[in-house]
Amino acid sequence: MSGPGLRDPGLNLLLCDAEDRTPTLREDLQAEATTETKRPARGLQPDHLRDRSGDQNSLEAQGWSVIIPEGDDGKKLLDLAAPLIQRRQEQQGVPVKVYVAPAKADQADAMQWRKRNYADGSTTEDEQPFYQLILGNLDQVALSIQQVQGASELVGRLAFDRDDDYRAYIDKLLRAEEAGPPTSAGRGLFYTVHDGTRATRAGFDSLITPGVTLARRKVMERKLPARELIDAGDRTIPTRDELLQLITPDDPTVLFTLSHGAGSPRTGWKTKDRQRSEQGAMSFGTDGLLLGSDVRDTAFLPGGVWFMLACYGAGTPSQSAYRHWLEALSKAGQYAGAASKVLDGLPKDGEPPFVAALPQAALANPHGPLAFFGHIDLAWTYSFLDLDTGSAVQRPGKFVQIVAELLKGSRCGLALQALSRAFDEVNTELTALYDRAASGDAASDANKARLGHLWMLRQDLAGYILLGDPAARMSVAPKRAYQTGSATTNSDGANLASVLGFVPKP
Repeated sequence: MSGPGLRDPGLNLLLCDAEDRTPTLREDLQAEATTETKRPARGLQPDHLRDRSGDQNSLEAQGWSVIIPEGDDGKKLLDLAAPLIQRRQEQQGVPVKVYVAPAKADQADAMQWRKRNYADGSTTEDEQPFYQLILGNLDQVALSIQQVQGASELVGRLAFDRDDDYRAYIDKLLRAEEAGPPTSAGRGLFYTVHDGTRATRAGFDSLITPGVTLARRKVMERKLPARELIDAGDRTIPTRDELLQLITPDDPTVLFTLSHGAGSPRTGWKTKDRQRSEQGAMSFGTDGLLLGSDVRDTAFLPGGVWFMLACYGAGTPSQSAYRHWLEALSKAGQYAGAASKVLDGLPKDGEPPFVAALPQAALANPHGPLAFFGHIDLAWTYSFLDLDTGSAVQRPGKFVQIVAELLKGSRCGLALQALSRAFDEVNTELTALYDRAASGDAASDANKARLGHLWMLRQDLAGYILLGDPAARMSVAPKRAYQTGSATTNSDGANLASVLGFVPKP
């Protein structure tokens, strides 16, 4: 939807200074800056449709596999994951396939790896495992492998710095699957850090508010089984304690958070260890950062799933998809200081990329979530606020679809397909426009702007990844929202406001 106040919102980035928590972009980049973009590589283009026959939640029908690093690291990780591999083998009824992938690969290299090792033409699609779990950090199995495979398959990654964390996550996942049948419907918790910045305001107005409204309508139409849908976050003074108190109950919960992610301080990171522990942490403005140490040893979203919308929330790549664009803006004298400052959080030459410490700690927590969705690069507001039509258009549906799939009990890899499908659509449109321009058609200023906006949207969508087993799923019981013949009560006799989680605004 579009409307008053949505025109020309600028380019909003969910990145802040790790020390003072002020936005890294103190002045918004204007929408015209996107006309400096160039055609992206085709590396993430899917090579087949995802509509496989059979139940997509069935491991027996779809298959599950692992991707490991080369050498001794891969062997060690296979041993650590042996209990999970054994369980998945029993569930699918055939041996688990193991693929070995390189630590360094660009998009072209990853496409070649796929052709040689996965879709090599010697088997049909139904023999290629749909679910794929990567073992190892970003410096052990290249991010490009995850992104290329994720364009057509359901891919997640387990990446920890300690062996015991692999064991703890796998033990937690297996215990959750061994528990008795689920007895309650899940709840959706949409949490915004209202820090007064333009980016979080845009996210709240264009994603959270219309998204919660859409989700509540789906509950009323009996299309979404949810015990509660809650819009939370103190409008005046956001605090970490508020969030921690909301997610300690042992209820299956999908947590969707919107905040800034911590980036480089203006004076730079003092040490690599501090960067590894703080970059991508969830900013609460004046109340500081939510760090891995805050969620490792206390109940934090037990048995749930977390979607964190923030810069570097899932991790930091070796190269940003926006590097060349931002450098071009800087060289052209546009936003010179701001454009270059945004990239300060990227690893220097010789330093490895890494998965963020916050999701690592949450996933390793025995009383933590089963999976984590987050951004592996700079996260903009483009993924839910399209600008290519000439005015801002709210598009929260793809994110609501993820929450809905998780609350229905779908496996996490399937839930991420909502973003993959959106990426496919944008990629197809963008390719068609670039091909039209290459054929000699004169590009108007409007078409240049459209290309730039679609390029930004494509890059933004491509940055979301899944951490955890893509076959993980919340233990939720599909629940009738209302009693037969009643439009105002649920099956427990609660009133409609309680079912939908309407809570007073602070």
